[in-house]
Amino acid sequence: MAISDVLTGFNAGAARVALTGAVRTAPIGLEMKPIGEKYGDEYTNLGYISPDGVEISFDEDKQEYIPWQEVSAIRTDITKAAKAIKFTLWETDPAKIAMFLGVPADQIEDIASEGGVAFWEEGLPVFELQQLHVDMVDGDKHNRVSFPSAKITERGALVMKKDDIFGLEVTFTTFPAGAEYEGTPARGKTAYWQFNKAFAEAADVSTSVDGVAPLRVTTESLPAGTQSEEYSGKLDATGGTPGYTWTVSDGTLPQGIELDTNGTLSGTVDSSAETQTVTFKVEDSKKLPATKQLTITIN
Repeated sequence: MAISDVLTGFNAGAARVALTGAVRTAPIGLEMKPIGEKYGDEYTNLGYISPDGVEISFDEDKQEYIPWQEVSAIRTDITKAAKAIKFTLWETDPAKIAMFLGVPADQIEDIASEGGVAFWEEGLPVFELQQLHVDMVDGDKHNRVSFPSAKITERGALVMKKDDIFGLEVTFTTFPAGAEYEGTPARGKTAYWQFNKAFAEAADVSTSVDGVAPLRVTTESLPAGTQSEEYSGKLDATGGTPGYTWTVSDGTLPQGIELDTNGTLSGTVDSSAETQTVTFKVEDSKKLPATKQLTITIN
């Protein structure tokens, strides 16, 4: 195998940076909001998040199986898995402070004489199950992960000083969606991951280190050929860095037909009636590939 074949398939366009995003909560039991739709009034935007962004971590237990005859495991399974979502709120209105302290929203009272609000904090916090939605945006690429059942299970310290923003560090733990989701795809699940079209297409093999369109074969079909007659066909591609080179990566062309590196198929058909399935490979000037399987029928 040539070194150039080993060093192919990298895709800078699929590298993501969470440039911005948002975190929202919603009552438990709502349907998961499709990524192409705007959130409604029932969803609460938690506002500015600290520059640390959102961290999704995994608390897992493993079971190793070591047979009597061995000294190391021959199998390992994850037997417990829980997700934790950690972030720090930088918008500290009374409702968010009450949420942080485990005070139900209906216990926030108006202070008639002052025009403000107040609430009492109990000895133990009361954290309710709710939906949690995290949106990550990188240019036109958008990823949304929705947790149908989550609640606050850990909090950071409240630090009040003049050289730092007063923030609320919270960690949500996710749980399998319960009876509130009966009859929906969410039942028993812990998260729903969605990616918009730009995000999904960027995962195709690209031929660029700066995010140009992914390289892909655009030819949908090839013309049929006739025994003992001249054959003519053309392969086309788009995207990547121009300077395409075509080869056959799998299969065999009908006898008499040859493929030029520029994508032209030509020659005098010298085979009997048949249908050949061939995988064509195109490389751009940076040696990154795309492939497509097509058929050539000889009549």
